[in-house]
Amino acid sequence: MARITRRDITLSLIAGALAAPALLRPQAARAGVVVVGGGPAGAEAALRLARSSAQVTLIERDPTRLGGAAAGAFAKPGAGIGLGALTGAGVAVALDEVTGIDWRDARVALFSGRTLAYDRLFLAPGTAAVVEDIPGLDARTRHLWPAAWGSVREVRRLQAQLSALPERGHVVLRLPAQLAQPDAALARAEALAAWLATHRPEARLTVLDGGDRRLGQPGTGLWLRATVLSVDADRGRIETDAGRIEADVVNFVPPQQAGLIARVAGLTDASGWCPCDASGASRLREGAAILGDARRDAQRTVDGALRSVRDAV
Repeated sequence: MARITRRDITLSLIAGALAAPALLRPQAARAGVVVVGGGPAGAEAALRLARSSAQVTLIERDPTRLGGAAAGAFAKPGAGIGLGALTGAGVAVALDEVTGIDWRDARVALFSGRTLAYDRLFLAPGTAAVVEDIPGLDARTRHLWPAAWGSVREVRRLQAQLSALPERGHVVLRLPAQLAQPDAALARAEALAAWLATHRPEARLTVLDGGDRRLGQPGTGLWLRATVLSVDADRGRIETDAGRIEADVVNFVPPQQAGLIARVAGLTDASGWCPCDASGASRLREGAAILGDARRDAQRTVDGALRSVRDAV
């Protein structure tokens, strides 16, 4: 009987792999409809599509967005659609991140290495912060002064900082000149003012408004029309064209643009947002429907996000 050597086994494995090369490559799973983004617009679209008997896969990288409820007073409101409602309706939920879109072959590439083919594609990429060229505003400062604008982790960090605020402390809310969600900005000021009135009645709230919007309302603190020139998070200092501001807690809200995947996939124009027609169809990429806040002319509220779904689905 011929003796089988380790070399024979290795050659056999190589020959088998060459005969079946598909086994060596990530496979493209098949899905009828792919929805990218599990915020209010994406979750609502997935639910509606599944109820119409479509085969739907929802891709969301952050599992906290599928909780169905906002995380505290300073969280952006959600649509109230949780993971249970989605899977109960037959939606396949993938906790993954889309890293690219192959428009010619109708496939999305995922961070996990998989690819997912689609017949219809809906994107609800939401918004992302624009990096500002302000001296002192580095990654560490952005961590110490959380925007808490769509991030559950940042919301919790802001809440923890407020809990440690001195009785006569000073809270500063910074709003940028380019403000994509003025209603949400006013709601943030109202929420901060209400928290202070309840928990730190002797503390102060100052709102640095980079635009000339006159959003201030009675009971929402001192509103200053001011442009931030530099910051020093260690000393709690903000230099503005209206003078120096010193604070114990800073809620530093940056300007916004469409989420990263929208920019990577070529769905945004020079404004940083996605130009679309009335139904949400992209004007830059045929076959893509944009939902929610990432659209250039969006009404960036939950109602606006849900309206975009009704127009597109």
